[in-house]
Amino acid sequence: MKTTLKIFLIAAIFAGTSANAQVNTIDSVATSKVQHFNFDEMESETIGKGIQRKWFHGEKGQMTIFNLEKGAHIPWHKHPNEQITYIMSGKVKIKTIIDGKEKFVIVSGGEVIVFPENIPHEFWALEKTVDLDVHVPVRQDWLSKELPDYLKKSE
Repeated sequence: MKTTLKIFLIAAIFAGTSANAQVNTIDSVATSKVQHFNFDEMESETIGKGIQRKWFHGEKGQMTIFNLEKGAHIPWHKHPNEQITYIMSGKVKIKTIIDGKEKFVIVSGGEVIVFPENIPHEFWALEKTVDLDVHVPVRQDWLSKELPDYLKKSE
């Protein structure tokens, strides 16, 4: 009888915990704000010579499309955000730190490169390029209308 009672109590505790977890999950979904964007309808902003961007952000991350003219340059910089870069078309030369050493990497259309947080990097467009970047978390330095200092160097 005591064993049966213990099993019943343990099952009741787990059932209560699981029910609370489901309520929390449902509550968090219910309070999330769904956003819908169309890059084709967004206005581009010029942020340097030969560099245009369109971007939006959610609560935890952001997405940017860069249109880079051949010869465009995004200077050496780093940020506390992971950056996933997908080159949709074109080709860039990137300087970054790999295994503790400065290295150059060519990334072409269809390829992806991932920069962990605080890893410096620099881009040169070797041809007209469309670059899709995802940053997590949201780039706080982009939330104001003021360009970050490194982008001012690209003008």
